[in-house]
Amino acid sequence: MDARARRSLERLSAAVLELAADNAPETLSVSEVARCAGVHRSTFYEHSDSPSALLRSVLRDELDDARERHLGGPAARDWTAAVGATTREVLEHLERHRSVYLRSLASPADGTLRTLLADHFAASVLLLLERGAVPSPVTDPQLVARYVAEGTVGALSVWLAHEQRDLDSFLTSCAQLAPSWWPLRVAGGGGGTPT
Repeated sequence: MDARARRSLERLSAAVLELAADNAPETLSVSEVARCAGVHRSTFYEHSDSPSALLRSVLRDELDDARERHLGGPAARDWTAAVGATTREVLEHLERHRSVYLRSLASPADGTLRTLLADHFAASVLLLLERGAVPSPVTDPQLVARYVAEGTVGALSVWLAHEQRDLDSFLTSCAQLAPSWWPLRVAGGGGGTPT
């Protein structure tokens, strides 16, 4: 991507995050996002099909970047520290975009961001299983990944809804709730389960 296209994408990304903080993504128009970003509608379509798709892409990229930074690359590492760092970064991401996520997680009819988070967490768990960082308690890795991912999204939706949110307390709760076969849980909440 050339520098001009990258700048346009950055402006569009910032605009869709700003607008989605106060409006349901499916109600946003391409014109609104383009106007907020200071670009033409045609520029918007060079980067995405719809405001909802752009929002999902922006959020997914942030989450995937965190996973890649801490869990990607060579397999030999301190997995407890890597998952702890990823978990903290994901929680900071959720806090930064709280109003965007809250709208989707609170609505039973809108599973868009709930699905995005669950898919991200499941992919992280599968990566950990493939690398031998997490021993699977059952033969089906998809079962393990979905069990951890869906439960984590449920816990996160409760945490995000609280007016007073303490990241460290949430990590401690996750460590206490983690199943006994989850080897990365750490007393005091250092490991957690969101990845």
